[in-house]
Amino acid sequence: MKLSVKECCQTLSRRLGYKVQRVRRGDHYIPHKMLAAQTGEDAPYYTEYATRWPIFAPWVGHPDFLALYQESAALTLGDPERGYLLISLARYAQYLPGDFAECGVYRGGSALWLCKILQETSKTLYLFDSFQGLSKPDPQYDPYFREGQMAAPAAAVQQLLRAFPFVTLREGWLPETFLGLESKRYAFAHIDVDLYKPTLDCCIYFYPRLTPGGILLFDEYGFPSTHGEKAAVDEYFADKPERPIAMITGQAMVIKVPSQRA
Repeated sequence: MKLSVKECCQTLSRRLGYKVQRVRRGDHYIPHKMLAAQTGEDAPYYTEYATRWPIFAPWVGHPDFLALYQESAALTLGDPERGYLLISLARYAQYLPGDFAECGVYRGGSALWLCKILQETSKTLYLFDSFQGLSKPDPQYDPYFREGQMAAPAAAVQQLLRAFPFVTLREGWLPETFLGLESKRYAFAHIDVDLYKPTLDCCIYFYPRLTPGGILLFDEYGFPSTHGEKAAVDEYFADKPERPIAMITGQAMVIKVPSQRA
């Protein structure tokens, strides 16, 4: 059978160890996101990334990952890669002292993953969301968002998580919904609030209450259109012993230094 030039190139590339795939033309190519990536002092460091050689990537369909991920993937806005990291880090943190939290619940997809992980523990999962969408964006840091964007009904999330009595839903605006929880300690907090001010509020609240070895996972730290999230994290941790660890998924995590008091 005669192969086309394209097929010959693909076959040769595979034999040399390269992965051949169609370049995704999705959110990464929305004009405002491309423009955001080309401005600011960090502009030279925004890039699309791919490995040179094939790597083990369980998020593409490994049964151990899919068994948990698929149940609520349709309720999230993230990619499987980001879901894999969230799930993996939460599985680690379940063995640390302290409760779990998520800020920015949306339709409850990632909260359901956390519930599944925590159901054999004695931890509480605190969920913080206004369910009225985003708060008023800061024009300096958050120019690509609008107030009320990404709203979702609280009743639907309550129904989704009804089987998990250890869930505490705190409906309202940050940082007011943190009031009354000053004595809490956390092993893991998933921060997905997009904007500068609420991200900074989360850092201020969670970091002093994070147990040694605990994790703060910031969902959209590396995306150019959510630069406000990155600015808040970088600002807060500028004088801390920890530094945000940027990941190729666009997320970033902070691991509490064990020598620091919780």
